[in-house]
Amino acid sequence: MNGKDYLENQVLTAKPLQLHLMVVDGALRFARKAALAAADKNFEQAHFALDKSRDLVAELIGGLDPSQQPEMVEQLKALFVFVYENLHHADVKQDASFIQNAIKVLEIHRESWCELMAMLKDETPEAQSVIHSHESLQRPHHLEQAEQPHQSRSWLT
Repeated sequence: MNGKDYLENQVLTAKPLQLHLMVVDGALRFARKAALAAADKNFEQAHFALDKSRDLVAELIGGLDPSQQPEMVEQLKALFVFVYENLHHADVKQDASFIQNAIKVLEIHRESWCELMAMLKDETPEAQSVIHSHESLQRPHHLEQAEQPHQSRSWLT
């Protein structure tokens, strides 16, 4: 089993809470990569890393189920929209301070999410599907699509 098969298996077998954490970790990983690239003035690499981080944040937004805990879901959505907008502004304005804002929010969310997972560890499986709909358990769309050339031009032009 190669690395890609392993990751695919991890995603397909993850519980909803774990899947959310994996997506948050991915968004953080690419945001940090973008911050390092921006610090090195490698704007092309920063752009592509920001784009991947935004894709993952969009997955977080799309996976929220407003029929479950609507007030909490609205707050999470607002949080992720803030992160997404900061990643976008960092890309368009070539300003790495926006990346740091996004990273800080994602780190705080990750810490809170881990605490939630620990509290729900002994709960029933039904309690672990509180935030995500069953549709969000499907394979993320970015794993189904073949790599395609990127169309955006922000830091590249």
